[in-house]
Amino acid sequence: MIPVPRKKEIGVMRIGVVVFIAAFMLTACVHLDFNKTINALKRIQPGDSQEVVFENLGPPDLRQDISDQRFVAFYQTQAGNLSGETVTAELCTPIAIENGQVVAVGGDYAERWTREEEERIRQAAVAETEQQQTEMAEAAAQRAKAAHQEKIEALENEVRPVPGGNAVLNLKLYRQLLALDPENSRYQKKVAFYEDRLAKQQKAQQERAIRSAKAKRRQAWDQAREGRNKQLRQYSGNGIAEMAVHDMGNGSLYVWVKNVSRQIITTHPDHFTLMDSENNVVKGEISDSLDSVLEPGSISHGKIEYSREIEPKELIFQNRESGRISKSFQ
Repeated sequence: MIPVPRKKEIGVMRIGVVVFIAAFMLTACVHLDFNKTINALKRIQPGDSQEVVFENLGPPDLRQDISDQRFVAFYQTQAGNLSGETVTAELCTPIAIENGQVVAVGGDYAERWTREEEERIRQAAVAETEQQQTEMAEAAAQRAKAAHQEKIEALENEVRPVPGGNAVLNLKLYRQLLALDPENSRYQKKVAFYEDRLAKQQKAQQERAIRSAKAKRRQAWDQAREGRNKQLRQYSGNGIAEMAVHDMGNGSLYVWVKNVSRQIITTHPDHFTLMDSENNVVKGEISDSLDSVLEPGSISHGKIEYSREIEPKELIFQNRESGRISKSFQ
């Protein structure tokens, strides 16, 4: 005998059938939508405008903007495993659009374009940094150039009123100007001119200093003459001949040679040698009166004249008969 279903079981079966039919119909509808999308995608070709895409497919299920000119529109063409699953890029077919036109349908342009955009942004940042550095360097160069010109103008204003005779200050300022502008021929000539003028001024100053020192020394020498003559006028010698000297000033000496021996001796201008303070032999004129033959006790005397600029150090009388005697002026 075949069992007869009861009313409750029949109700449950009816509900299951209804659910199955509903699910089947929903799945069928979804697949119909995907097929519609897939068919529409087949009509989209590279070069189509984004308006054509949106007219045929409607708004994208997902959109990834890469830049102002690039974006990827994602249209779902696959169903998820779970009912109500969130749409992801993996369930979609991408359309790459650049500058308002389709570049490709399908293919992973999003990842590639993202890398390219990141690299573009990085390069742009590098370029911007380099530009900023260039602008900063140019600004610094301009400031340095302006400061350089200000220094030149300041030195020009400073040197302008300096008298030409002030070679030291003129040379100092023009050397500074030449250091700032080495190719400036005017500065080159000014430096050479004032170097020459300063050298001449220094030489003249040295010569004046030497003359002044000599004058002072000569004055001191002349002032000491009286005291020096007290010693010079005293006869001194070696037992054969004795000599006395009087410093008359202005390059003139008066000399006496006395024979203190018991033999005859001679005197001659060639027997006298005058030495200066630097131990140089002094050229001068010796009077003929010092050319004599001296008997014991007799005296030969006469003048020795020389340049008044010379300071005598020693007068020497020397010959074979009398030997060597001298008078020191120190």
